[in-house]
Amino acid sequence: MISPRAGRSRKLTRARRALDRHGIHVAEELEIEHLDRLPELLRAPDGEPRLVISAGGDGTVGSVAGQLAGTENPLGILPLGTGNDFARSLDIPLNPRRAARLLATGEISRVDLGRLTRPVGPPRYFAHAATVGLNVDFAKLATRASVRGRLGRLTYLAAAVYAVRERTTFTCSLQHDGVTDELHLLQLSVISAPVVGGALGLTVRGPHPAEHRLDVLAVEDVSPPKMLRAGLFLLLGINRSVPGVRALQVERLGVDSPHPLGLSLDGELDGSIPGQFETVAGALHVVVSPRS
Repeated sequence: MISPRAGRSRKLTRARRALDRHGIHVAEELEIEHLDRLPELLRAPDGEPRLVISAGGDGTVGSVAGQLAGTENPLGILPLGTGNDFARSLDIPLNPRRAARLLATGEISRVDLGRLTRPVGPPRYFAHAATVGLNVDFAKLATRASVRGRLGRLTYLAAAVYAVRERTTFTCSLQHDGVTDELHLLQLSVISAPVVGGALGLTVRGPHPAEHRLDVLAVEDVSPPKMLRAGLFLLLGINRSVPGVRALQVERLGVDSPHPLGLSLDGELDGSIPGQFETVAGALHVVVSPRS
């Protein structure tokens, strides 16, 4: 399964060659817009579950992972996106040749996924994160093909500047562990994989994380210096609180608001909430390094 950007990538060409060298035969190759065809291709003619490779960034990985949740099909990742946070969380090589070699030599492990249930529509899975607030404003610009074509590698920087400049706050209630918090926020992130921030390698988990739980970061309308301080602590792995930034670990989280809140799942715009978030333990089989 290929993202449109990855489909034009030289990295993908190199990855294809590496797959051939390691004896991995690609039976079908589809762009992510044809994801609805994937269920009919999950079994080989002999009935064995096929390896499904996601070639792209976090959005592509999340879309494919949602289709594979609860199946026996392992997910292989060729991280050809910009952030690649899910791949970084699993220590998957970012070099396409090394990532292709891992698909031939790695082992299959089970990892958790996040799941969102809304009042209307089927549940939605996410591999990395669900976000409301700044990240949604960021995604609105960063996912526009016209902007990507014009700005290239500067797209994400421009989107970040736009999101901060145009930032707005929202009111919501968070229900977790039998309590309800009424908050006025700038950003809400519900995170299933620990690495955030792409190449910065920010890590949200503390030194003794609970198993099968979601990390929640709720950022109030704090000053830029406080936001920078919180980011620095994440970068350095310092488990210290910052006023205006709440960090939780939960099994389930309810989010409600007087008005619908725009949402992004794994960096892609995906409607709005209110909704209920939960972690689904071991929902996805994925190829990882034997040492992971």
